[in-house]
Amino acid sequence: MTLLDLTFRDFVDALETAHDADGLKAAADRFAVRLDFKWFAYLGFAEPTRKVLSSYPSSWARQYLNQRYEDIDPVVMTARSSQRLFQWDRRTLRSPTVSQQLFFTEAAKFGIHSGVTVPIRGGFGRFAAFTLAGNMDAGVDVRSTNLMDNLQLAGLYYHAHVYAKLQLGLTRLADAPLTQREQQCLSWAARGKKMPETAKILGITTRTVVFHLENARSKLNASTVAQAVAEASRRGLVLS
Repeated sequence: MTLLDLTFRDFVDALETAHDADGLKAAADRFAVRLDFKWFAYLGFAEPTRKVLSSYPSSWARQYLNQRYEDIDPVVMTARSSQRLFQWDRRTLRSPTVSQQLFFTEAAKFGIHSGVTVPIRGGFGRFAAFTLAGNMDAGVDVRSTNLMDNLQLAGLYYHAHVYAKLQLGLTRLADAPLTQREQQCLSWAARGKKMPETAKILGITTRTVVFHLENARSKLNASTVAQAVAEASRRGLVLS
């Protein structure tokens, strides 16, 4: 198992045992530091709710919220129009507005120059962004396919746990219906297929299968995947 795989596994384990905002923040903070970033930030929108978790300097976090920087933050604006993770710094913008230039100038005072962000979209206008940030000399090159996949999935995992445990949005995760992919993963599990086998059948990665099964487990209020399969079968949610 590589160091990256171990870091990701520890991150997922920490999220599983986190029960509140402090636990979720500690898990993401450790994950960021182990990947040589200085900070993490999670920004979730589900009108009229806005949820922020981060390890940024407290004075910058207060300034960001008080000034409603999310309305001009070019990273947030890029994330709203992106499907995949992206790296950023102030050079990312080709023609920044005056307010955006001032925004980066203020962020630089706290050592925030660059980072990588995972955009996350949900239904009913819900949107979130999971960011790992550091200075110009810190951080890792995300051009590695394995690292990109891990960071992308880490953002999705984090959002799922924040949404479920902090009840972000219009409804709790436990009240949400299973997605088609979650039903598919549960159905193959019910047929005795292991996660790598399900991944091969569905044409997705094993980690993505884990992600869908974990979401399904949370929605079904089950302690284990096996219990989730049993509950889904009882409710008639397992595809034939």
